[in-house]
Amino acid sequence: MKCPKCGEIVGDHDKFCPRCNAELFIDTQLAERLFKKKEDPLPDDKDNFFKPDRKAKDNNGQKKPKLNIDIHNLKLIAIVVLSLLIIVLVIVLVVTSLGSKGEKYAKKAADYIGADFEIASKKFDFKIKQESGYKGLTAVIDYNYVAESDSEVRIDGVTYPEWAVIFKTDDENRITEVRYCNFKSIKSDIKGVRKEHNINLDKFNPGTDKSTVDKELDMDYYSVSYTKDGEAYIYRYWYENDSGDEQPVVLTVYYDTKGKLKVYTPQMLYHQFM
Repeated sequence: MKCPKCGEIVGDHDKFCPRCNAELFIDTQLAERLFKKKEDPLPDDKDNFFKPDRKAKDNNGQKKPKLNIDIHNLKLIAIVVLSLLIIVLVIVLVVTSLGSKGEKYAKKAADYIGADFEIASKKFDFKIKQESGYKGLTAVIDYNYVAESDSEVRIDGVTYPEWAVIFKTDDENRITEVRYCNFKSIKSDIKGVRKEHNINLDKFNPGTDKSTVDKELDMDYYSVSYTKDGEAYIYRYWYENDSGDEQPVVLTVYYDTKGKLKVYTPQMLYHQFM
C-alpha cells in the first residue's frame, strides 16, 4: 500500500512510513481523508472565517426586516403630541375660567354687603340689571338686582341662565345678600347628584370647620349665599329610600363668618328652592 501522506510504497503491516515517518493506518482511505482535511488551506478572508452570518433570520429562515428609526420623524411626532396636550390644557383652563366667572363676581360683590347698592355697583366689572332676561329665574327666586350669563340652559323644559348672581337690598337700598346660582350644574338632573343614602350631619358639632364638613358631603354645591352673618351653601342630591323610590333633597349648610358650622337643614326638592 502507499503512504497516505507522501505516496511512498510501504508494507501492509508497517506502522510508520520509512520516507516521511508518518504514522500509518490500516484504513488507508480514512487516513487519506484525515491528512487531506489537515492540509486544506484556510479561507483567504481569515477575519471573517469565524464570524457568524450577520443577516438575522427568523425561525422560518426568512430575513427579518431591518428596523429603521428615523430620529427626525420621532421629533415631529413628539412635537405634535406636545402641541395637542397644550391645546387640551388651554381648553380646560378656559372652560374652568368661564364656569367660575359668576362665582368670582359673587365673591367680589359679597365684600360690599351693607353698602349702598348704587355706590357699590360702580365698582363691579360686570353688568347688573333689575330684571332677569329669563322668566324661569324670576319665577323661582326673589331678588332686587341680578347679573347673569349670556349663555343659557334648559332644565325640565324651562330656560335659565347658566349662572346668575342675585342681589337683595333693604328699604334703603343697602346690599343685604349676594347669592350665586349655578344652574348648569343641574342641567343633566334637576335632582342633583345621586347618593347611596341620606346625608346626616348630626355627628358634627357647631363650630366644626367647613373643610371637615366638605369631606363628608363629597359633592359640589349648587348655590351659595353671602350675608353679614356668614355663608349658606346649598346642595342638591337624591337617594333611594327604603321603598325604592327616589328621594330628592335640598341640603342647606350654614357657616359663620369664620367658616365654622352653625346648622344645616335638609328639605324635599321643590322648584321654590331653586
